Amino acid sequence: MDFFSEADNKWRVFSEDKLKFYGAYRNYDYGPDEENYVSKLSQFISHRILLEYSIINTANKKNKSKSVNKFVEEVYWRIYWKGWLENKPKVWKDFVSIKKYKYENAIYEKAINGETNLPFFNSWVNELKEYNYLHNHTRMWFASTWIFNLGLPWELGARFFFEHLFDGDSASNTLSWRWVAGLHTKGKKYLFTPENLRKYSNNRYKINEIRNKTIELREEPIFDCDDKIYSHNMQKKNKYLILFENDLHFSTLRSLINQYENVLLILLTNN
Repeated sequence: MDFFSEADNKWRVFSEDKLKFYGAYRNYDYGPDEENYVSKLSQFISHRILLEYSIINTANKKNKSKSVNKFVEEVYWRIYWKGWLENKPKVWKDFVSIKKYKYENAIYEKAINGETNLPFFNSWVNELKEYNYLHNHTRMWFASTWIFNLGLPWELGARFFFEHLFDGDSASNTLSWRWVAGLHTKGKKYLFTPENLRKYSNNRYKINEIRNKTIELREEPIFDCDDKIYSHNMQKKNKYLILFENDLHFSTLRSLINQYENVLLILLTNN
């Protein structure tokens, strides 16, 4: 099955069999080899094979609105992340810029190799490397542990995700890490309790205590919106077209490609 057929099939199966249960069970991570109730459509959306608004329209047509509200809200979060980062490109430029971070290298090495004194965190590292995927709720636990328990820079954690996730998305990944760190919504960082971990992992992680460091992240400057984004257009200016693998929507490309003499597709490996 090719990537495009796989995307359509996964969306069809999820919308018919699991969508109605999403609101109630979306936060439960039963493990990588067990049935979960998240859609796992993110890698197809990140590569623009499936479109957010098309998914929302289909979901609302097939189901009563109340039963799919939570799923639609989560899809809108992806749209919000994209729009926010598009209007504040300096946030992305700052994230990818080369800089020196203050952290203990020994802790970092143990973290990326799954050798910390936190068994639950180690299992997430190994799962990420083996499956190139983590459950949405687990990503929040992971990021919170990385920042507030291990005391590591959020930027290094976000880059670690990019190295391994098949659905690594510039906006969703970067801004979600910033949100957990308390930078996106100023002063509101994400911390989880042992009870939360036990409940939503279906008691796979029976932790009695989580020791977080007192960390309050600040940043300067405040990133303003970039008005220049609105002056961009898609007018043809060259006989060559360069595409990246995060824009593979077939219907769009079919009409676009024929306008150019040569089309170059740049594929990026996770590493």
